[in-house]
Amino acid sequence: MYIHNGRFKQIYRLFFLFVCEAGIILQYAGMADKGDLRMLSCYYTVLSNILCFIYFAVLVIAQPKKENALIRGAVTMCIAVTGLVYHFMLNGFMGTAAGAGVPVTALSVSNILVHYAVPALVILDYFLFVPKGQYKAMYPLAWLVLPYAYFAFAMVRAEVSTRTFTGFGGTSRYPYPFLDVDLYGWDKVILIVLAVTVAFITLGYLSFVLDRLLGKKRKGRD
Repeated sequence: MYIHNGRFKQIYRLFFLFVCEAGIILQYAGMADKGDLRMLSCYYTVLSNILCFIYFAVLVIAQPKKENALIRGAVTMCIAVTGLVYHFMLNGFMGTAAGAGVPVTALSVSNILVHYAVPALVILDYFLFVPKGQYKAMYPLAWLVLPYAYFAFAMVRAEVSTRTFTGFGGTSRYPYPFLDVDLYGWDKVILIVLAVTVAFITLGYLSFVLDRLLGKKRKGRD
């Protein structure tokens, strides 16, 4: 599917910006009583949502005739990981976090927005408005840059900063439990990262194949 209607595309993307902004604001509102809101900006979820907000804001303002497929894919994969990691690896920890004094209503709504609604809307935008057949074979490997940059950031921040995270019901130098070297040790954390990497690359090449198939189908219609 590829919709050429520019006005509908703009309306959709403005709606996306509203949803994304609401999710980010509610994340900060839900954590306001925890004290240091700057720590929230160290979470991959928040950073990936901010990245999507900036990217789509640029699309709405600039209205480019053609998007850069490498960047578009990187943004899409980046936010897709947000949803998948939350759903399969972090969802069980949120009840613990809620029990630690975080307002349940604000976090529940914001978690749905930033972990489910935003990834779904970004992916749907690709299906509706992005010409298919633009991805290249090496793109899925290039898309690893953003997740690995975050991993490096999380590890370095843990070593140089004295501030700790309390978002999952405990205190840690690391933003996410599966990155907690103090808890699991480097061996287990590296294995987890490798497993996530394999899943990411697999998802990336599935996206590449799907993009190629949809591109061929569109050319067949033309």
